[in-house]
Amino acid sequence: MQTEVETSFNLKRIFDKVEEEKPVVENFDDKPKEAFTEDELNKAWNEFLSQLQSENKIPAYNALQSGNIALKENFTIEFTFSSLSLSNEFDLHRVDLMKFFREKFNNYGIDFKVVITESKAKNFIKSKAELFKEMAEENPILLKLKEELGLDLNSND
Repeated sequence: MQTEVETSFNLKRIFDKVEEEKPVVENFDDKPKEAFTEDELNKAWNEFLSQLQSENKIPAYNALQSGNIALKENFTIEFTFSSLSLSNEFDLHRVDLMKFFREKFNNYGIDFKVVITESKAKNFIKSKAELFKEMAEENPILLKLKEELGLDLNSND
């Protein structure tokens, strides 16, 4: 007696069974929306940062304290970070921070906006050709010397 065993493997069948998670959207229309000032916001922000530090969450503290915070219209709080990695660290603590601010200010209309500023990163690693070019700008005779000696700046020798 021989039984047939199904030997094909189909990922589609596996993923068809997985149900999509639907995000839960909370309705805060009937919740309080008390006003607060930018000074109060800054004090609360520093309090949250101190809380991170006291909980020994030093990487999060270092990343978040480097950002700037500003109060905009309609209780929107704008966070400005200098890099995507700092913004990603913020995203890891977004829920906790939102809860903290909502409870602190008794305001459930608070929304966050994250801005990443482009900063020109300085290149500290220079190739041999880049170093030579800089030196040749200061002392043009190096170009003549390079040609006479037949130097190749791209070699690793």
